Amino acid sequence: MNAPLLWIGLPIVFSVVLLFIMRRAALATAVAASLCLFLALLAWQTPIDSLIQIGPLSFKISSEIVILGRRFVLDNGHRALLTLIYALGFAWFFGASVAKPGRLFWPVGMGMIALLVAAQAVQPFLYAALLIEMAVLLSIPMLNPPGRPVGLGALRYLIFQTLALPFILLAGWAASAIETNPNNASLLVQAAVLFGLGFAFWLAVFPFNTWVPLLTGEAHPYASGFVLSFLPGVALFMALGFLDSFAWLRDNQNLPAIFQLVSTIMVVIGGLGAAFQKDLKRAFGYAVILESGFSVLALGLRTTIGLQAFATALLPRFFALLLFSFSLAIFEQSGAPTTLDGIKGSLRRLPFASVSLLTAYFSLGGLPLLAEFPIRQALIEAVAGQSLPLLVWILISSLSFWGGGFRLLAIMASNQQPDWKIGEKPLPAFLLSFGMLAILFIGLLPSVFLPGMLDLIQVYTHLK
Repeated sequence: MNAPLLWIGLPIVFSVVLLFIMRRAALATAVAASLCLFLALLAWQTPIDSLIQIGPLSFKISSEIVILGRRFVLDNGHRALLTLIYALGFAWFFGASVAKPGRLFWPVGMGMIALLVAAQAVQPFLYAALLIEMAVLLSIPMLNPPGRPVGLGALRYLIFQTLALPFILLAGWAASAIETNPNNASLLVQAAVLFGLGFAFWLAVFPFNTWVPLLTGEAHPYASGFVLSFLPGVALFMALGFLDSFAWLRDNQNLPAIFQLVSTIMVVIGGLGAAFQKDLKRAFGYAVILESGFSVLALGLRTTIGLQAFATALLPRFFALLLFSFSLAIFEQSGAPTTLDGIKGSLRRLPFASVSLLTAYFSLGGLPLLAEFPIRQALIEAVAGQSLPLLVWILISSLSFWGGGFRLLAIMASNQQPDWKIGEKPLPAFLLSFGMLAILFIGLLPSVFLPGMLDLIQVYTHLK
């Protein structure tokens, strides 16, 4: 038995199977969610490269396979990441039957997850850029279903993500050249610049972030939420791997300042952009930019606290993005426009969706008692010890983001109809309630839910 075949090959096979059953949403949901749950539990409980004894049977899951001369390696250091990715896949696929993002969601989503896992496993790492590009291309039919005119957001998304490919490949080539000529200062600068540009395109760093609100404003919120949850997350782990692999980049004295500058711009754009949006789907895009900015900021601190904040923020981030996009999907299904005018009085018409959307929004903003507050507090304290101007900009952005949330609350609570009416069906109401409680419990009991996320960074031994 082989780990890459289990966690990469098997999902690829099932993505093809899902193409034939995608018209039957209930069956496609059951198959996709069950496979992800099985793979998550398997990664959680089963050691790799160790003998496993089950009664009279014994077997071993090997960590490596070679395909076309390229090594794909999934060892025990990847188990935490595999568990997280497939557990989140289970949640997204399970909710898809209610959110109704389109019949291509299940096969395309499963294929994307397999390719993104392959990007983490492939060696040499240069080929990860090709696999991520394949995932980007695969996502287009899900974001822009066949028969619908191609939107500007989808076009920009495809262009900017594709532009990352040559920069990452050239950065890898330059990094390989540095190993044989480590004293070439010009080559060091070129490799660092290429690396920075490649990840700037992937992570929608300013000024390459215009596609994010455009895409979320055009696409189905559940489909765009899925893409914007997984792609930036995997890109950030690739950045960690890049930093961990190359001492010349890791020890660059200018890198923390660049990371902090870039992250501050992202945080300010995300906070101010979300605060002044009239379309909730576009506000969702700015919330993604804000969250990505804080992730880059955590890496830019170059401290143990920053690295731990990056890892522990992943679970609250994914829960909030899932709940936000799911709430928007319920609003769209009700026929209510996802605009400020369309949500007036929605607390009386769609109470579960309204409160869930506000919970996810404020969690992404780091409001006290919610899931991201403990991590955001640790980050702000670390920033305060390094740069006062940076702290001021972060506080301005956070307060602006909160102001946008309180504006949403006021509009949703406006008395447009005298009577209360629960417009959600039982299953959507249950899923929305579960999401809200998960975010609340993570915020109230961070020491119970978040320490396990630190296993995600144990493999990056040079960054500690």
